[in-house]
Amino acid sequence: MSQHSMILVSQIDRVCTITLNRPDDLNPLSWQVLNEIKTVLDDALHNEAIGVIVIEAAGKAFSTGYDLREEHWITSQYPANFPDHVDIRKDRDDVHTIVDYWMKMWRYPKPIIAKVQGDCLSGAGELLGVCDLAVVSERARFGHPAGRDLGIPPSIMFWPMLIGYRKTKELLYTSRLINAHEAEKIGLVNEVVPHEDLDARVALLAAHIARAPSDNLSILKEVSNTWFENMGMEPSVRRGADLDAIYHQFDSFKDFFRTLRKEGVKAAFKKRRDLYG
Repeated sequence: MSQHSMILVSQIDRVCTITLNRPDDLNPLSWQVLNEIKTVLDDALHNEAIGVIVIEAAGKAFSTGYDLREEHWITSQYPANFPDHVDIRKDRDDVHTIVDYWMKMWRYPKPIIAKVQGDCLSGAGELLGVCDLAVVSERARFGHPAGRDLGIPPSIMFWPMLIGYRKTKELLYTSRLINAHEAEKIGLVNEVVPHEDLDARVALLAAHIARAPSDNLSILKEVSNTWFENMGMEPSVRRGADLDAIYHQFDSFKDFFRTLRKEGVKAAFKKRRDLYG
């Protein structure tokens, strides 16, 4: 199938697999990565030979979230470039554009399965949240370690419908990472398998689902999603986008990126750990 610079794409029978392919950088998300995924999804949408999408990643991490480097930063204003604060109106528009992307993926008519072999952290939780199913290795970990000082991905508002009100607050307040078995217990993922069995299990599941007519699967997805949308899921995500833009005005946010630029990523993370745990 198509060649891309940030992802790999393959197809076996009726299953199309998208592989995040920046393993040396722990597969960070940027607009280039997201747009390459979108291109594949758009191509697959009306392709009757494709019934299911699998999203996986190369290397030891699924994704550690949005790319922190200036040239790949997800919004149009890089925080370290501003002596005071980023423009909140422009930042809000940028964050809502990200929400637009994830909501379109949430409503994508064909089933999407997340195949998670390692860490799935921070902004990568948005990708996980919009997938229909998640099958993960026993080595996988989940959480939002940046939540207490860098902001909150707005579609983390998927968490309450997946894991409940109290667990959402616990994980956000503490920035605690959870292992695969806890993620399964609280409903964040569907199934945990031994690491060496992950490929075979996802292949079997995807092939089984892909045997159903695509129109039928689309209806099943829409009726399931409608329950959550009627309960206010999208307005909650949109409110999260507004609040994320406010969060980006805080000193902790801009100080992290200034340290990142001056001293490097390791120093920025160390300073954050020293300050906030």
